[in-house]
Amino acid sequence: MSELIPEYLSIDFSTIVAKIKEELAASDNQVFRDLNYEGSNISLLIELVAYIGELNVYYLNKLAKNIYMETADIYEAVNRKARFVGYEPKGYRSGKLTLTAVVANCPTTGIKVPAWKEIDSGELNDDGEAIKYITTAVVTESTPTSAFTFSIPVRQGELVTLPVYTGSDLVDNELILPSDYAYDDDLDDDYPTIEVNVKTDYITYDKWTRVDDFYDEATLLNDDDDLYTFVYDKYKRSKVVFHSSRNVPASDVDILIKVIKCLGSTGSVGASVAGWSPEEEFIYDTTGLKYLNNSTITISNSGASIGASEPETVDEIKENAKSALHAQFRNVTSTDYISNLESRSDIIAANAWGEQDIAPSGSVPEYNKVYISVIPSSWGTGSISTSASIFITDWGTSESIDIPVSFSSVWADTLKDYMEPRKMLSAYEVFQEPELIYFSFDIGVRIKRLYSLADVSEAILNKMIYYFRNANMDFNSTINFMDILSFVTDTSLISPTDSFTNIKGISNFIIREINTSVSVYDYNIASNYPYYTEDAYTGDNLLRPIKLGHNQFPVLSSGTIRFTEEV
Repeated sequence: MSELIPEYLSIDFSTIVAKIKEELAASDNQVFRDLNYEGSNISLLIELVAYIGELNVYYLNKLAKNIYMETADIYEAVNRKARFVGYEPKGYRSGKLTLTAVVANCPTTGIKVPAWKEIDSGELNDDGEAIKYITTAVVTESTPTSAFTFSIPVRQGELVTLPVYTGSDLVDNELILPSDYAYDDDLDDDYPTIEVNVKTDYITYDKWTRVDDFYDEATLLNDDDDLYTFVYDKYKRSKVVFHSSRNVPASDVDILIKVIKCLGSTGSVGASVAGWSPEEEFIYDTTGLKYLNNSTITISNSGASIGASEPETVDEIKENAKSALHAQFRNVTSTDYISNLESRSDIIAANAWGEQDIAPSGSVPEYNKVYISVIPSSWGTGSISTSASIFITDWGTSESIDIPVSFSSVWADTLKDYMEPRKMLSAYEVFQEPELIYFSFDIGVRIKRLYSLADVSEAILNKMIYYFRNANMDFNSTINFMDILSFVTDTSLISPTDSFTNIKGISNFIIREINTSVSVYDYNIASNYPYYTEDAYTGDNLLRPIKLGHNQFPVLSSGTIRFTEEV
């Protein structure tokens, strides 16, 4: 069977050298039949030809691989091909957070927090860098009482005011910024990461509007032609792009850009951080026309930040671009909903289901309802709040686990607004809290000589943790212990950071029993309503494929797994 992309190592330097010598020996010229090439001048020519041949084969192989999205492995190629199908690759994304500010003995009837004010969280990331947040929108409030509480939307990062550009700095209507800055993947929220102002006269600047696409319907209907896009390009650079079909700053016009430089995923903070410290002149007294003293201001956060992420990898761009292309920018099928939601940096996994999934025989109350469940990148009151519980296995091991309790109405509204441009008019979306199904295993293992039970058990545990990682799990999936056995014992399956060397020490590997944190209901094979039968499996060892529900997501309870050495 021929290969679409030939493996260039099959035509490497040594192979070409050997092939040339074979051809010379087989030629009609008797001179090269029994010649020893070592140290001869012709050997230099042979090696030079072979070297050029190997380079050509390598680059042709790379070129062939990167013609198509499925096989491309160079970031520049994948980034550009994603744009061909309408998907915009994303750079660093900074965490979003809503802070609560309390002003004690407020002496005014009106206050304002300007945009682009800095607040230090008092936390440091793993690299020792201060985690700071920026106000991204003007907040104005009336203060009917002397002690007033209000909310402030902020985004992780530090404000960078770039040197003033002019229209003459544009190259093909683009400004390439000096670094990569925070990319905002939701233009309809209160957390912008960039502001572009263009001078209209000697003093006044106008703020231009950022859009996703110069040609989408909403943009075309907009009378405002002062538009730009913010792009993370194929060279991993941030760019501000204007378009000739709209207004483009003239060559002598100043362009002022404010943008956030963020820490990506390392800039996240948890709930209830104690050390918030705003910069001086933070809250403005609109009555007394002065800034309040910071000693009267207390800032706190009840939820953790969400949405922080590193730039998309090659594989992530390929997957998200494919999903966006299939969806055609409308949420018609469950796959469309899932791909649209999972493209957000604050969502790890998503699932959507409807009437035909839960009632194939039909159910009038379920008509046109779309149920949605998601796993947030950060749990808390800002996304999905949890409560602590204890998971106890049949063999006596226990672990503290988190149980999702309540879907934040604010976050649900944010997700609905995000999906609004792709909404089918007849659909009614309902958000349902995910149910985390914790799995634990009673494992028997026989080890080879020269290996210890502790080392092999640790390798098995680490590989099971890798198997159950969020990126590998889905809602409504089937957990089959035979798949787990095959995955763990396959020594060729390794992670980017762990080769699981001691897996080689397994002589025999047995899963004796499986426990789950809640009762698992039997899947209704008749495929009529309801989806699950009423009787749950209880008291058995669950050594069978376990089909999870639409809102159920598998998680490994690594602290309760028991290892026993087989004799």
